[in-house]
Amino acid sequence: MGNEAAVIIVLYNPDLSLVKQTVSRVNGVCRLILVDNSAVDNSAHFATEDCQYIPLVGNKGIAYAQNIGIAKAKEAGCSHVVFFDQDSAVETQFVSEMVKQYMLIEKDVNNLFLLGPTVYNEKTDEEYKSVFHKYETVDNGFQQRREIISSGSCVALSKIDVIGGLDENLFIDAVDFEWCWRASRKGYVSGITNKIQLKHNVGQREIKIGGYSILISAPIRYFYQYRNYMWLCRRDYVPFAWKRNVGVKYFLRLFYFPIVIKLGCKILKNMLKGISAGFKNDKSIYAKI
Repeated sequence: MGNEAAVIIVLYNPDLSLVKQTVSRVNGVCRLILVDNSAVDNSAHFATEDCQYIPLVGNKGIAYAQNIGIAKAKEAGCSHVVFFDQDSAVETQFVSEMVKQYMLIEKDVNNLFLLGPTVYNEKTDEEYKSVFHKYETVDNGFQQRREIISSGSCVALSKIDVIGGLDENLFIDAVDFEWCWRASRKGYVSGITNKIQLKHNVGQREIKIGGYSILISAPIRYFYQYRNYMWLCRRDYVPFAWKRNVGVKYFLRLFYFPIVIKLGCKILKNMLKGISAGFKNDKSIYAKI
């Protein structure tokens, strides 16, 4: 296997101008793999030599699409993959720097699995991090975290061979967290580097309640959040602290979201359907996102 890195971006009804901008910045620097969950084939927009575009012509979920990208990177003989969301603002040198940091940290932390950048909210310039944890950074800039988001993250394909791919049944929410926890069960660690930063947006919008930022997503996302939470609570490798903290948060949202959030009643409906599907272990896709 060579030392070439592959960038995997999962698309879904993307802003084509923004994706083209990302393609122009990384094209020729590394292998670029676009996996499109949109209902239409956008091949005509990405016909470049170094860009592999894979239309799924239907939403198969982010985990399925990322696994397709991983398989293509393996076929190409790549050594590492870097994941981006379709709206991530990517600089040309980002990928090579992430891979460089991964290999440097791996010399000290040989059981490294997923390494992410320090992620900041593009609108508020605040770092995304848990309010429940305190983190320590070691000399090489590595800060171990229980879980990280996938956008901007880097992983060696050899590690994926050990841990396995992403859980496609989860479809979208908690896919990246579950991957980190499953790796942890096998003795691997994940974390971030303070040497690289990425601007990112999580959720469609956010509101402030009592000094805390509440990320608001599309109503259908709450079906998957609540269903996946019910599933993950049954898995012994999922951290108890996450089950407890998220459980309290999700329980409270059942009561105040319908009152204070726009479309709150529609969100509540999806929450309740997610809980029902979680109890029934229903793996069917509820609706298109």
